[in-house]
Amino acid sequence: MTHSAPDGRMAGTVGDDVITVHELVWVGENQRPKCGDGDPDDEVVEWLRPVNCIDCLGE
Repeated sequence: MTHSAPDGRMAGTVGDDVITVHELVWVGENQRPKCGDGDPDDEVVEWLRPVNCIDCLGE
C-alpha cells in the first residue's frame, strides 16, 4: 500500500536510519529514495512524515 506524507510526497526511511525521511520514487517495482541514498538491499519503510532529506528536497 502506498501512502502520502502531509506534503503529498511518498516518504520513507532507508535501512537503519529512521531519522532521515526521503522522498520515495518508484524504480521498477521497488520504492527507493529520490536522492539515491542507501544500498540496493536496504529496506525502505514508508512513513506519513514530511520529507526532511536535504538532497531529496533540493532536486
